[in-house]
Amino acid sequence: MLAGVLYIVGENTDNYWLRMITKPIPVLAMALWLYMLPHKGRFQYAVIAGLLLCAMGDILLEASPDTFLFGLISFLLGHIAYIVAFLQDSRERYPGRALLAYGYGALVFAYLVVAGDMGNMTIPVLLYVMVITTMLWRASCRVGAPGVVERSAWAGLVGALLFTMSDTPLALGMFAGLRPLGPHFVILTYWAGQLGITLSAAWQVAQTESVKVSN
Repeated sequence: MLAGVLYIVGENTDNYWLRMITKPIPVLAMALWLYMLPHKGRFQYAVIAGLLLCAMGDILLEASPDTFLFGLISFLLGHIAYIVAFLQDSRERYPGRALLAYGYGALVFAYLVVAGDMGNMTIPVLLYVMVITTMLWRASCRVGAPGVVERSAWAGLVGALLFTMSDTPLALGMFAGLRPLGPHFVILTYWAGQLGITLSAAWQVAQTESVKVSN
């Protein structure tokens, strides 16, 4: 929380090094906390990998416009890690949920094509939209799935939704010149989204531990 406050201070005062140092700390702290929990499985390790990749993306996006594409790739790999995590305990398809997730992504991308100017970033942005909406869909598929702790499923879904909500105004700002929700909406919803995904992994671990103790 302190690192988050200091990052916002650095953003408001245009302090490059304060932003660079503090921006990845909240996500790294989540990864460390999750790593310290006992009885982790593939789900938890995949989320840890996603958090570390996103922390790298934080650094690359903040460092320079020249490293933006590398930051985008790092976040894309982070979302793939989250998809792998969410597939560990639910392989249900739920086509209606897929339609909602991909439909939202299609609308945002279509708006960027019509009203924005993505230039040579069009294909990377399309790939990113496809991956993040897949992540959102797979998070939704854990809700109601057998063996998935209810609060873990909902934390993961809310986290995925917040992550998607964070990236939407970021894309609108970068490629269409729109800043609809204030200067700090992107980073606050991003951190909240990462926390939701982290808690989904932690609460699933807690359920595993309780089952082992009862047995």
